[in-house]
Amino acid sequence: MAETLNVYKGDELVKSAEYADGQATVTIDGLNANTSYKAGTYTVTRKNENGESEKVKVPGFKTKPIAVSGVTVEPTTMSLNVGEEGVLKATVTPSTATNKSISLASSNEDVATVNQNGHVTGVAPGQANITVTTEDGNKKATTKVTVNQPQSDSDESQE
Repeated sequence: MAETLNVYKGDELVKSAEYADGQATVTIDGLNANTSYKAGTYTVTRKNENGESEKVKVPGFKTKPIAVSGVTVEPTTMSLNVGEEGVLKATVTPSTATNKSISLASSNEDVATVNQNGHVTGVAPGQANITVTTEDGNKKATTKVTVNQPQSDSDESQE
């Protein structure tokens, strides 16, 4: 019988691994990212042909956060008239990232403004870039906004 390392959470066996050269490595699935686990949340035993050892408490540990790898924004171009609004949708990847916080900024608030919910407002004719930036990793995505002066219906019908 091979020697195994058994990992328990309470009385539930969650993982086993065979020893090789006196060492065993296990990966525990289902842990939450960026979370502290108290000493004794998990216990381990060593099992061989003579039976299973007493449970030993695993020291406390903290899992690592899941880093942001990128951000996208839709649409990538937007055309508005003065006074009109549009909405941008930012998507942070991976979806399991620990910190998905973003900020939005306009390169020219005299032309277009944006709030932190992605609502863009045309202020005056011209162009502006709206940039989405992740708090984690400083990843960026941009939408090019063109603001036009609305055409007046009265200009065509007056003669």
